[in-house]
Amino acid sequence: MNQLSWTYLADDGKQHFVGLAHGAESGHLVVHCNSKVVLIDFKVFDNASYSIFIDEQLCEIAIEKQEGQYFYSFEIDNQADTPRNRARKKLEKQHLLQSIAFLGTLVLIVSIAIFSITRWTSKQDQRNIATKLKGTGQQISAKILVPKEASVDYASYYFVVNGKSYASSTTYSNKLTELLPNGMPLEEGDEFLVTYVPSNPSLNEIDYGKPTQFQINRYRDRVLNRLFENNPKITKESLTCFFDQIYKEKGIEGVAQLYFQKTTSSKNSRHNRQTFERLLQESNLKETIQKTCGKISF
Repeated sequence: MNQLSWTYLADDGKQHFVGLAHGAESGHLVVHCNSKVVLIDFKVFDNASYSIFIDEQLCEIAIEKQEGQYFYSFEIDNQADTPRNRARKKLEKQHLLQSIAFLGTLVLIVSIAIFSITRWTSKQDQRNIATKLKGTGQQISAKILVPKEASVDYASYYFVVNGKSYASSTTYSNKLTELLPNGMPLEEGDEFLVTYVPSNPSLNEIDYGKPTQFQINRYRDRVLNRLFENNPKITKESLTCFFDQIYKEKGIEGVAQLYFQKTTSSKNSRHNRQTFERLLQESNLKETIQKTCGKISF
């Protein structure tokens, strides 16, 4: 007679004692739980399995015969569609959602903390760089590079210190629709002063308010070509004189008005056809231009 026993611990902590008695010769099988018979079968000589309920929990008892010997197992069936398993799965799903919500909240908090720390560190770094640039910074000319790849929107600039080249990305797009503070677009080969830390030139900052003389000459050629194209009935000498007076009185900001003479206000709210015409109506400027360049009718 083969006899085995198992102890099943229910969800509420209560212990249930399961016993099995199997006659190897007769094949008679008896299963009892807490001293109460719950299953009887006869002539069990081959593999077999039985299901019993303990406190609404489905349990499986299996008999397996190998080389003339019997092996017995007792397992809890958590997959069968029973009220107990449905309730358990609902509770597990609830716990899973709570865990996901907790982890999501934790990730959000950590992300905000990292972002705040990174932003604070970035501001501190910027302050440190600004301090270093102000204290020990030196200036040198830097040239603008516009990438050939259409997918890259932002340009960069480079400069050379002690035979070594340093490059940084700009804060302006290489698209001609995005203008510098002086009102002019950024183009390949434009040149401005950059301030760098001598001990570490990779710490640098370009100043678009400080074009080099080379760049001023580029602006002059660029704007004059646009003036000649937009005003073919006016002599180049008059337009050149007109440009020189505007630059003398208004600087590059005034020159930008000439560059966008034919542009609509919807495309450029700062410099356009209307602002160009208002510029021409400034009495002092109008008088100076007429005295120096003669009467020019646009």
